[in-house]
Amino acid sequence: MDFTDEELLRIRPERMASAYMEYRRSGYEFIYRAALDNGVLAELETPLTVAQFVSRHGVVPGKVAVAELLLEALNRCGAVRRVGDQPTRFGAVADYAPPRSIDDELIRLATGKSSYRELGYSGSFGRVVASLTQEERQALSGFDASNADLWDQGMQLPYYRYARMSAVHTLVSTGADLLDLASGTGLGLLELARHANGGSEGRFIGVEVSADFVRVSTERTADEPRTCVVQGNLEQPLVLPGARCFDGAMLVGAYHYLRDSTPMWRSMRRLVRAGGVVCLAMAYFRTGSYDQELVDLRYAQRNPVAHPRTRAQVIAEAGAEGFVLESEFWFGCFGWLAFRRTADQYVSDDMGKTS
Repeated sequence: MDFTDEELLRIRPERMASAYMEYRRSGYEFIYRAALDNGVLAELETPLTVAQFVSRHGVVPGKVAVAELLLEALNRCGAVRRVGDQPTRFGAVADYAPPRSIDDELIRLATGKSSYRELGYSGSFGRVVASLTQEERQALSGFDASNADLWDQGMQLPYYRYARMSAVHTLVSTGADLLDLASGTGLGLLELARHANGGSEGRFIGVEVSADFVRVSTERTADEPRTCVVQGNLEQPLVLPGARCFDGAMLVGAYHYLRDSTPMWRSMRRLVRAGGVVCLAMAYFRTGSYDQELVDLRYAQRNPVAHPRTRAQVIAEAGAEGFVLESEFWFGCFGWLAFRRTADQYVSDDMGKTS
């Protein structure tokens, strides 16, 4: 199912959130099937601690944390139950069955696939469970040219596009000079240029840490003269011309890859004008939502490593640099948050001066 940008933006956030959660619920069914096929549930017919399961299943030392996340995910969906608490044991639920059929209409809305059976979940979760006993490297999702197509596929899923387009829609309403932080393969830059107010006015600068992705996105946006892609690390001060000269910025699907977000927020305070907006979209959080354990499991074997935060932590990180939360919506443990830059106050800048 292909949606135009306009069709996506007419969908209410609550509706897309329901579609996203149905997508994740189908993931729990796949992880249950993978655990069943790989003998995990048979081993848990007698409740086991994590350490006992690791020993019995032959989990390699580097995958112990992944094994625990698998047990937590199975507990979340109801296929496994916790028994006791000192230490906790996990036991298979003998009469467990997935509670109801998957709503394919919601799956189509979230993913564009006609049925959840077309999703890649089956193979990916099968590999996660099977890999517990294998000394293999982490599943790579690195920011290099060999992974560009994989990143494009994920970023083109309707629910992901919806979050990005919501950020684009918010930014273009604030002004014409905009930043796309961690701009990846350039999809967001093209959308900013396509929807910008003021016709041919404005500039759209992508900042990307990966030299490969800078090349990919520069080629992708070559026919749009208002765009420019520069290499930059968000964990260091951004070197861009001008202060308070941007109307807004967006960071889509990458906030959780920042080990330290302080340099990014300090750069935004220096570059974004008072009243401008910074949007975080598809930011991976610790929320305890239904999808948390499943998403934790998927990220556990990825490289680079993710660093999910709580909502309170992110609000504090933004607030320390003069940004106030203005609006938000949530897809389970993924947040969409828009922060407004407050009027200049006496807040120390990177050099210890005031602004």
